[in-house]
Amino acid sequence: MQIKNNHIKLIIFDLDGTLLDSCSIWKKIDVNFFGKRHIDYPSTYGATIAHMGLDQTARYTKATFNLKESIEEIKKEWMDEARHMYEDEILLKDGVREFVDKCHEEGLPMVVATACDESCYLPCLKRNGIYDDFKNIFDTRNYPSGKQDPRIYLDIAKKYNLSPNEIVVFEDIVVALNTAKKAGFNTVAVYEETASKVDDNIKHELSDLYINSFYELLN
Repeated sequence: MQIKNNHIKLIIFDLDGTLLDSCSIWKKIDVNFFGKRHIDYPSTYGATIAHMGLDQTARYTKATFNLKESIEEIKKEWMDEARHMYEDEILLKDGVREFVDKCHEEGLPMVVATACDESCYLPCLKRNGIYDDFKNIFDTRNYPSGKQDPRIYLDIAKKYNLSPNEIVVFEDIVVALNTAKKAGFNTVAVYEETASKVDDNIKHELSDLYINSFYELLN
C-alpha cells in the first residue's frame, strides 16, 4: 500500500485517538462517571466501548452496571463534561496538521468516520484548523453495529464510486482495523498511548502500515 501515488484515491480517518489526542480525556470522563457511583473503573471498559457510538455505549453501560439513570441522562452527563474539553482543550496528534495539509495540497480527498458527537468534534476541528479539509464526516450512529460492521466503510466507498483497495483507512482501535482489513481496505494503524500492549501488537498485525506519528508520512 502506498499513500503518495494514484493507487490511493481517498483517505478515511477516524477521529478520537487517530486525528485527535482525545482518548485520555474520555477515560477521565469515564473514571469520573464510575467514581460518582462508587464503582471501580473496569479495566476492560475502554476497549469494550471503543467502537461504539454514544447511544450504544450508554445502553451498554446502563445494562451492564444496572444504573438507575435513563439513557438520555447518562449521555447528557458525559456530553456536558466532554463538550468544553473539545471546545477548549483537545489538540491534534503529532503531525496531523502537516499531513492533512500535504494531502489537501496534493488533491487527495479525505473524509472522517467517527462515533464522536458533532457538538464535540465540530468546534474542535474548527479550532484546530482542519475542518474544511474534509469532504464529508460520516456518523457511525447511523450504523447499529458501529465499526464492528464494514457497512460504514463500504457505503463511503460506494458514495465516491471507489473500490476498497483504492481507499486507506486510518484507525487506532483493533475492532475498526480488523473490520476495514477484512472488507478489503488498506489500513494504517495509529499509535495511541492509552491502548494496551496486547492491542498494540494486534494493530501491527492488522495494518498494512503502523505509525507512531503522522510525521513519519511526510518524508
